Amino acid sequence: MKKNIFIKSFAIALLSVLIVSLSGIGVTYFSNKSLVSERLITETELAAALLDSTEDFSALDIFRYQDECRITVISMSGDVLYDSDIHEQLENHLDREEVAAAITGTPKTVERYSETFSCKMTYYAVMTMFSDGSEAILRLAVRSAEIDNYIISTIPFLCIALIISAIVAGVFAKKLSESVADRITDISKSLKSVNDGNYIPLKTDMKDSEFFAVYDEINALNSKTVSHIRSEENERERLNTVLDNISQGIIALSKDKKTVFINGSALSLFGSNSSVVSKELVYLIDDQNLLNKITNAPSDTNSRFECAFKDKTLLVETIMPQGQLLRDEISSIIILSDITPEKDLARQKEEFFANASHELKTPLTAMLGLTELALAKSKEENTRKQLERIHKESLRLSELISDMLKLSRLETMHDDDTAVCVSMDVIANEVIAELSEAIKAKNITAAVSGKAVVWADEKRMYELMQNLLSNAVNYNKDGGKIDVILEETANASVIRVKDTGIGIAKENIPHLCERFYRVDKSRSQKTGGTGLGLAIVKHICALYDADISIKSEIDVGTEFVIVFNKNRNSKWG
Repeated sequence: MKKNIFIKSFAIALLSVLIVSLSGIGVTYFSNKSLVSERLITETELAAALLDSTEDFSALDIFRYQDECRITVISMSGDVLYDSDIHEQLENHLDREEVAAAITGTPKTVERYSETFSCKMTYYAVMTMFSDGSEAILRLAVRSAEIDNYIISTIPFLCIALIISAIVAGVFAKKLSESVADRITDISKSLKSVNDGNYIPLKTDMKDSEFFAVYDEINALNSKTVSHIRSEENERERLNTVLDNISQGIIALSKDKKTVFINGSALSLFGSNSSVVSKELVYLIDDQNLLNKITNAPSDTNSRFECAFKDKTLLVETIMPQGQLLRDEISSIIILSDITPEKDLARQKEEFFANASHELKTPLTAMLGLTELALAKSKEENTRKQLERIHKESLRLSELISDMLKLSRLETMHDDDTAVCVSMDVIANEVIAELSEAIKAKNITAAVSGKAVVWADEKRMYELMQNLLSNAVNYNKDGGKIDVILEETANASVIRVKDTGIGIAKENIPHLCERFYRVDKSRSQKTGGTGLGLAIVKHICALYDADISIKSEIDVGTEFVIVFNKNRNSKWG
């Protein structure tokens, strides 16, 4: 490093001296050249003034001997009348640049090579007049070699100056390189100590040093960096502690499907150790069925499925990371939940409800049959009223048991293996046809517009639409209207059920999907129902990751909006 700094410093210093020297020579050269031109012009004008007063060309020799000038007198036709250096007949000079410039009234200095004297000459010519009134051209010329000789004469001095400058530059460069290199080494050691986790601050007692401010800034920056690194390490340690102590297994995969992170629960689940980190998933999961399901999960969207693993049932969720920085390193996050206890509880719960339903429906069926038989035979009015009430309440109890069983099953479901492509316009029309008597009784207009397809179980979609439309009929006004509006986009299927009924107060809307919630308990006796319809709708929507929203206004009507997001389901048809 010192060598490189020395070489560069030396080269810069030497180059600077060379540039200054050459610049000085150049300035001197052009200054002298300009001075010569100015003197030549002045002497030419003086000679012309002398020639105007006398026709004796020999009088011009004073300028020749004084400044070693060549003097030439040229006629207007270009013939040489007099030349101080050549006495023989010369060629016509009318084509000379300086002569032409003098004739046109724009005299100027001209530098060119002279074949006569075999050197560069500087010429200047002006118009003059003889005593008889005739005109001529007076030209003076000096050798340009005088200036060139000056440049040549400065070369030895330039060489001496360069040698001295090289010695001075070498000493300067050596001291500078040693000083800079030592400080760079100190800075490098300090920066390296930050990376090694053993921070060594830069020390300097040179308050007047140009490096003091740099050292101070680097120390401040390194201190902040160390603090930030330690904070990140502590945060990472806390995060790892939390992740290692949660019951769910968490696995982060890179873009090449190698493990980036595995928490303790995942390692414990598969009976592995931390050595499988940065390896392919096959080194962690030895169950081929589970491995295939995780590997074949969609890479561009979240997914969720159940899978048997040994004597357990796992709920597997693959999540796409949020944020560009995270996506650059991690392709997906796998969350593994052991839902075996929940599945066992759900199974027990389902068995209980099935048994309870069976045990309850058996006497209810007998009650309904006996009631119907008694109604057929009874003719006394009061008796018939009592029997009809028994029959009605028995039917309601049977519906309640059926809805409770449906709700119980929905609560324990995480996925639906029976899902198919269901045309919601067909389902809506079938439900309207089923409710036609109730619709006619209240003179309601029911219409279905648009089309939408969802990936779900057909029976559950029928239950969803039946509960929504039953509410729309029961709580509608006489002569009201029901609109089922279906819409399908690239990303979602939307179902809207609008009615012109009595409406719902804003404070009651958040509670509508709760079990057995009634806005008006007195009215519910007239409309019937089990109070579980909207709760069933809510759980069906949750099963298929659909969003449900309710808009309502008193005496205006109610609108249910259900959105099935296609991006949440890789099996969408």
